[in-house]
Amino acid sequence: MQESKPLNRTGWLLCVGLALFVFLSAFFHVSDVDVGYHMRTAMHILAGNGIPTTNTFSSTTPGEPWLLHQWLGAILFYLPYRIGGVEGLVAFKALAATALMLLVWGAARRLTGPDSAWPWWTVTLGALVARVRFFERSDLLSGLFCALVLFLDVRLGPNRRWQWLGLPLLMAAWANIHAGVVYGVVLLGAWSAGEWISWFWSRVRKPVSGTRTEPGFKAPALRELWVRPAGILLSLLAAALSVQLINPNGCKVLWFPISQFNSPFWQSIILEYRPPDWNNYKLFYLSLGSLVVLQLLTWRRVRPTLLIASMVFAYLACSSQRSLLFFVIVAMPHMACMLNELPAPATLRAPRMSSWLLPGLWLAIVLLWFAPDKTLVFGAGFYRPYYPLDIYGFLKTEVPEQNLFNEMRYGGSMLWWLYPKFKPFIDGRGDAYSERFWRTEYIPVIKDKPYAEDILKKYSVHGALLPVYEDRTLPPIAPRLHAHPDWALVAFNDHTLLFLERTAANQPVIARHEYRLLWPGDWSLAALDAPETRAEATAEAKRAFEFAPDSFFAETALARAFFVNEQYAAVVEILRGVVREKDIGANYLRDFGYALFRLGRLEEADQVFARLIRRNLLPGFAWYLRSFIASEQGRSADARNCLAAAIKAEPGNAEYRDALQRLDREAPRRQPKTQE
Repeated sequence: MQESKPLNRTGWLLCVGLALFVFLSAFFHVSDVDVGYHMRTAMHILAGNGIPTTNTFSSTTPGEPWLLHQWLGAILFYLPYRIGGVEGLVAFKALAATALMLLVWGAARRLTGPDSAWPWWTVTLGALVARVRFFERSDLLSGLFCALVLFLDVRLGPNRRWQWLGLPLLMAAWANIHAGVVYGVVLLGAWSAGEWISWFWSRVRKPVSGTRTEPGFKAPALRELWVRPAGILLSLLAAALSVQLINPNGCKVLWFPISQFNSPFWQSIILEYRPPDWNNYKLFYLSLGSLVVLQLLTWRRVRPTLLIASMVFAYLACSSQRSLLFFVIVAMPHMACMLNELPAPATLRAPRMSSWLLPGLWLAIVLLWFAPDKTLVFGAGFYRPYYPLDIYGFLKTEVPEQNLFNEMRYGGSMLWWLYPKFKPFIDGRGDAYSERFWRTEYIPVIKDKPYAEDILKKYSVHGALLPVYEDRTLPPIAPRLHAHPDWALVAFNDHTLLFLERTAANQPVIARHEYRLLWPGDWSLAALDAPETRAEATAEAKRAFEFAPDSFFAETALARAFFVNEQYAAVVEILRGVVREKDIGANYLRDFGYALFRLGRLEEADQVFARLIRRNLLPGFAWYLRSFIASEQGRSADARNCLAAAIKAEPGNAEYRDALQRLDREAPRRQPKTQE
């Protein structure tokens, strides 16, 4: 163990920079589907109802036992929201993540020594790996407690006051915040195993000169080895006793997440119980590989406590995404220690040089990674695919109270924004809905099994809240409801669909808001092309855009409606932002360029058609329109060259050949036709 010394001015500035970097890494929209039920739980408890023991909030299983284990964590997150709204909630989340990573940095600094620059670098890496778990949930506070236990244990070690008094009190508080207290037990167990291995190894083999088997100090004496196991036992007793006395569900709530974690069914249903995949978690696997390589390079200076803990938490992280945060907490100090043993460039080893390099790196990551991130959206707000607040507003103001079927992702946010008028069919509380309910009631509906309608009738469901997935596909039940004569689509945006059954209570809403011809399940927009449906489809496009002006589908439909009605100025107004901000296909550029051409804005139109040609999108059509632009500008030779290029791109197009023949005969020009 290295002696600690105060930070100098440079160290304090770096510490502030690191804190700001981590804060910004976590300062993104509410992006987890379960935050809502934590908020509703806290509101329920603070209203004087006590800790719930049954699934009070559900419309389907209100009497199902609910083994709530994170009641205190829910309250700790709800209070900042109550005081400061979503800004306060996101800021509190970011502060919790910042405190967590600073504790990890403090532990790494204690292990490597105050003059090492490696803790700054490894914690920077750790923040990048762990930010996918920086959510407004109790498991983030669980991570904070884990980091606190690590830091204090590194600092105090086998001190009996800490092990037998401070640690049990800390674990008792942690147990009421989240059942993730088990991670603390695992960490302490790994440290204890490492101490025993160090002691045993020092007895069976004479130490090699220059080797160390412990993190900075000699192997402990035999009598010291029993201090930590006794502390672990006292901690377990304190945690179980505190939960038993406070939580009406009893200490059995601490076991339920462990049993759920080991269930093949829950692993198949809950994303965070699945192993991290390479495509989305490359940085985690790279850091894991780096740990292995570093341990091989420093094998003569192995530190059993750190090695065993890293191995255990690496296994847990490879088993489930939920454990990624705890892997970072344990592995980054270990990585810093191993890097400290290796020769490295002075620019990385010297704190003074790092003080110049790190701020630049932090700034670059914030600007190039955090700010443009479209999944963890920077700032205070709500991630739209999980929090369709516009549709929730529609439900509250337009739709009468009734039972809704909802895809699981909406359950938490429904509890936050719609309860008690609309209670969820299901939500993310795996401890409040049985496996049987998932298998026999929820999954058959979302997958549109033959008996899905019978289930909806069983629970008196008259509405459905369904997602549009990222690849624009829909759950199987959505096309069924859209085609069903007894159901109507009444609201949608790019991420969510709201269907209502044609009951007497819903008929006025359906009469005002039904979409019969346009919906996100059909991007062909064929109803706008057919003269007999064009007027009604145009009205629906305008209504969809008014409801969700940032909807890509609504923008596309309205632009197409204006185009077929030859309102080209309106087409340009909509498509200008689309082609600038979105990764769009050829048809958008085609219509945008043609609308500019019809408005006489030839230079702009020519640039759009040149862009189509560069991207090899509809090159024949683009060269064809450029020939008309050249003719309008009196450039006959260029017009001929453009038509020749159009014919080369589409040799079988008779219209292009006729145009070239007319040009050669110097016949009068006519307006070009759009190529559908």
